Amino acid sequence: MSAWPPPPPPQPAPQKPRPSGWWFVVGGGLVLIGVAVGVTAFVLIFRGLMQTDASVPVDGQSHRVSVPTDGDRMIWADTLAQRPRCRVIDHASGAEIPLEPTNGDFERNDQTAVRSFPPGSGDLDITCTGDPDTEIEIGPGTSITEFVGGVVAAIAAPLLLGGTGFLILLVTGVLWSTRPRRPERA
Repeated sequence: MSAWPPPPPPQPAPQKPRPSGWWFVVGGGLVLIGVAVGVTAFVLIFRGLMQTDASVPVDGQSHRVSVPTDGDRMIWADTLAQRPRCRVIDHASGAEIPLEPTNGDFERNDQTAVRSFPPGSGDLDITCTGDPDTEIEIGPGTSITEFVGGVVAAIAAPLLLGGTGFLILLVTGVLWSTRPRRPERA
């Protein structure tokens, strides 16, 4: 025996509405933050290499300079001139500060980092001999590990943020164009 009338056909499940327009703002914001983080990171990485704390003529005379004590310092010399020989004395203690080779090959403009040293008290007497028509510059030190790590972070962080923002924009755009409008609120 059959039931009459036949049961109504099953109703399709109501389609989900479009995502909120705020998802475009979230995705776009992440892309912009990613770009800002990348630019800022690269500026900070290369700013340290370009910074100069003091300049000293290569004339065999002692010159008193002050440098920050926030990390090792590098001596930068003219790439084309004879490599200077320098002596650094901590003015506060009178002790000679040992100069060490740099832990990588660093160049900027027409200069090469030739030595690195701890800044001691920051109040230094520096004497350099060599090509008398040149001068050395002292700036913040860095290591290959720190530099490469900074570059990797400066690339990875923006890619992660910007990539996430791009995916949010892409998915939101597809859902926005394929789903029906949200019902009007009363």
